[in-house]
Amino acid sequence: MTAPAYCTILARNYLPKALALADSLERHGSEHPLAIFLIDATPETELPEHAGVRYLDPSWLDLPERDVLDLAMGYDLVEFATAVKPLVLGQLLDEHEQVFYLDPDTFLTSAMRELSPALAGSPAGLVLTPHYLEPVPAAAEFSEGHLLCVGVYNLGFCGVDRRARPFLTWWWEHLRRECLHDAVAGLFVDQKWVDIGAVLFDAAPLKHYGYNVSVANLHERPIARDNSGYLVASSGDRLRLFHFHAFDTSRPDELSTRLNQSTAHLRADNEAIDDLCREYAATLVEKEKLAGPAPAYRFGVDSSGRRITRRMRHAYRATVQAAPGSVPSPFVAAEADAWSAWRRKATPLVGRLMLSDLAKGVRCALPEEYDNLKKRVPGLAARFRRRVVEDSGMWH
Repeated sequence: MTAPAYCTILARNYLPKALALADSLERHGSEHPLAIFLIDATPETELPEHAGVRYLDPSWLDLPERDVLDLAMGYDLVEFATAVKPLVLGQLLDEHEQVFYLDPDTFLTSAMRELSPALAGSPAGLVLTPHYLEPVPAAAEFSEGHLLCVGVYNLGFCGVDRRARPFLTWWWEHLRRECLHDAVAGLFVDQKWVDIGAVLFDAAPLKHYGYNVSVANLHERPIARDNSGYLVASSGDRLRLFHFHAFDTSRPDELSTRLNQSTAHLRADNEAIDDLCREYAATLVEKEKLAGPAPAYRFGVDSSGRRITRRMRHAYRATVQAAPGSVPSPFVAAEADAWSAWRRKATPLVGRLMLSDLAKGVRCALPEEYDNLKKRVPGLAARFRRRVVEDSGMWH
């Protein structure tokens, strides 16, 4: 069996984390360089030289440049980075028999020797890691109800071989238009789609406790350390891959800065976790110095430097879906005047889409009041739905 390849996808501001991941892969025996796909790079972008790394950018994709620009405009940074995941995996499968995606903020602590056999033994060449492997205790800080919002599997990891191409095609057909962070619509970028895809394409869950360990599942996977390294104390499995959600070297006491409450107690109460965080932080600081100041997101502003709002991205998506090729690109300098004109004309559409989102939110948050309003003024409700909600051009 040939050695698996690994890839990650990110914007350039996250590059130090990807370089830290590359170091950990090389340290623990990866035979191929980490393919780092940078969504906001070009072939001309200057990037730091680094052993064990192969840089890729959107021009490498088998996708017309205009389609790439449409994705970059229609989605925010996270949506764009997650939307292209099936494309990156699919093209790497042209070169390798097995490819594993790892989020840039993951970090190896030992060789991932279970992965190739698990993928080879999966029914359809698709391996995923569930967030939880056990029922969640009532006293835990997280609950299974959270998975109803974000999905059963954590797509900071997935493995595919060439048998998974039908799955990747299906996944891309959804992500090219519906890779949205939209809680009201029940969408959480790429993850919720895989709840469906796992059933349709017979995905194999990886039930080793040492993969994709994070702040969210430490209650079932407490970390310990022995003479051989890190392990999961509850199962005895070796810790293979830790997922550092929102780790910030400027806040050295925290495990994660994403939560509303402090996570410092998780480090203070567990010496092994604290040791792992210190090891990761030291690597990250080194990579931050190598990469230099984090650049602004290339697709955060148009060619004139004006910030692009989430609402304007929504209007762009709706228009491109209804009439492909009809909208000038905000990222092409030669189309700057046409883009400015379209932007002004799109103001009513932006307003309608805001009203549509508001109507969906009210319907979900105040269902009884919404139904009462429909009963009292049925004509008004029908006209509002017809003109705003149904005719807004939204994809969901």
